[in-house]
Amino acid sequence: MLAALCLLSLGGCAWTLITAADATGSVIQAGYAIASNYSSPTFINGRPAKIRTVCIEVNQLVSVGDFVPALQLALDKRGIRSDVYNPGTSPAGCEARLVYNASVDYGRRSFSDEATQYLSMIDLTLIQHGKILVTARYQTGGLGVDRFSSASVKLDGLIDKMVVNQLDLSPETIQTSALGN
Repeated sequence: MLAALCLLSLGGCAWTLITAADATGSVIQAGYAIASNYSSPTFINGRPAKIRTVCIEVNQLVSVGDFVPALQLALDKRGIRSDVYNPGTSPAGCEARLVYNASVDYGRRSFSDEATQYLSMIDLTLIQHGKILVTARYQTGGLGVDRFSSASVKLDGLIDKMVVNQLDLSPETIQTSALGN
């Protein structure tokens, strides 16, 4: 009620203030909507690896149901075939192994009172012949505007920095690299 009286006392300026506040709210909402569709790694150690197949070791401690399917999709989008195996049962034909860890946390989205689960930390390590090729980490921090992004969005951002996209390579490049091995 007090706010309404204050606005009425401003005369013609009230409508301008209301419109400006509404526009500001719309811009903020649009920013959050865009941020939830993008994610960038917190850090990467190593150069993108040139691999065609990878075996993903299941981590029973990660409770996010769509984590491994999202990981496989991110690899597949880059032309990399993946298989999943349980710890200690690594298939013999693995070109490289991918191990992961992830943590979840709970937070409230803007303009919501409900707590929502989100991936707060992801660690990925790509290993070939016992040697670590590249590691990547995503971790929410600061304002964390992308913290409510899906597992798929977060993993896509990490995998993009970890591996060379096989679909971007020309057939000559793939054939030459195969002959060089």
